[in-house]
Amino acid sequence: MRALVLFMFFSLQCWGTIYLTVSGANVKRAKIAMGQVHPMAEGGALDPQLARNVREQLKADLLFSNLFDFIPESDFLKSDLPQDSTKIGYEEFSSAGAAFALKFAYQIWGGKLNVEVYLYDVPGQKRIFGKKYQSVPVQYYRLVHAISEDILAELTGEKGLFTSRILMTCWKYPYKTPPPKEIYVVDPDGRNLTPLTSDKTLSTTPTWMRDGKNITYSQYEWVNRGGLRTRGVVLKKHDLTNGKRQVISSREGMNSGASWSSNASQGVATLSFTGRPELYFLNKDGGGGPEPLSRNIQWKRLLGDGFQSNQTSLLFEVEPNWAPDGKKIVFSSARTGHPMIYVLDIVTKVANQLTFAGQYNASPSWSPRGDKILFAAQRTGEGNFDIYMIDPDGNNLTRMTAGESRPGRRINSENPSWAPTGRHFAFSNNEEGHYGIYVMTVDSTHKTKISPPDRECFSPSWGPNEG
Repeated sequence: MRALVLFMFFSLQCWGTIYLTVSGANVKRAKIAMGQVHPMAEGGALDPQLARNVREQLKADLLFSNLFDFIPESDFLKSDLPQDSTKIGYEEFSSAGAAFALKFAYQIWGGKLNVEVYLYDVPGQKRIFGKKYQSVPVQYYRLVHAISEDILAELTGEKGLFTSRILMTCWKYPYKTPPPKEIYVVDPDGRNLTPLTSDKTLSTTPTWMRDGKNITYSQYEWVNRGGLRTRGVVLKKHDLTNGKRQVISSREGMNSGASWSSNASQGVATLSFTGRPELYFLNKDGGGGPEPLSRNIQWKRLLGDGFQSNQTSLLFEVEPNWAPDGKKIVFSSARTGHPMIYVLDIVTKVANQLTFAGQYNASPSWSPRGDKILFAAQRTGEGNFDIYMIDPDGNNLTRMTAGESRPGRRINSENPSWAPTGRHFAFSNNEEGHYGIYVMTVDSTHKTKISPPDRECFSPSWGPNEG
């Protein structure tokens, strides 16, 4: 259960104004002046170290957002006095070159940490917002994440960078024999790594349903097929609010890689009960049987009009990912011999090939804005995997990571998954000798490892905004 952070507006002057318009990978950072966290005038218990922790965490959050450069404190000391937390001298902040200014006050009352935050538009000489936040002191970083989220929402209109979570598959490291693989959830900054399964089996490829309350994953377990008890892979839905789990598909072969529509009522997954990996539509409760998708696809010819043959022997479709508008699906297919990325129109069932180069193209992920697709690619059979970004129409291919191959070892970056804001993504990487989960900005300037050193982790899935 996520800790509750209470806040309220006590001043609001500029509702609906977007101060920072963010587009593309290259971001021009705004200059921001961030004052000290001063004691409130009305008193209350004080904890100077806690106040410093709040400020340092907020600075780390705003640096993580990749939208701000900080003005040195020495440039605005006279405008950050303890007794003037609700007032601002715009002239000094303006002379320092600040576009925005943050001022704070805090107290500890009744065992709760209370923080007042004031955000100002310096050139416009007006207060953007004033809010009061409350949490238990030990959960101060949750309070700070709420502050950071509100700052980004007010300045950019974006939501979800700090009020979302990331799923991943992890197991103990190092190990002598392969340990069980379990599903974990973690905050985007790496805090609160929490196991969601403890079944001592193989639990893999977790994905979010769009409501943020349910997830799906594949799990290796005992199943009853045709009256025989055997081991197999099943696709499960897991309700995070009560822990209830439900089998969606337990057919023979693969039951994996589910992706869910915007209303979470319909999913698409890879099943192989016919003998080949194919895409099928599924109901969220698993009822009604799977609806074939791969067999109904019309494959656009690469040259000229018309469609390619849709021979059953060529079907090999995996890793579907639904577009945010629910009208298209991106997936990987090996129908040409090498896995490539395709985009499918749900209504017409027409698929266009998106990538053409490389040995192996896999795990595509559609951005929440619908304007970009991330995927992992291996350029040669002996090479490493890197993350690439491309437009849905096949233009503007960009390499996002720069791994390398070494004798006996490849530095791989795989399994990209977008943040709700569309300016960060999570991925797995083995640069430390074993796989971990990293978060990177889309301009590739800021990378942070969020999985712990005693776990090997793979297959991140960044969830929706929960704020």
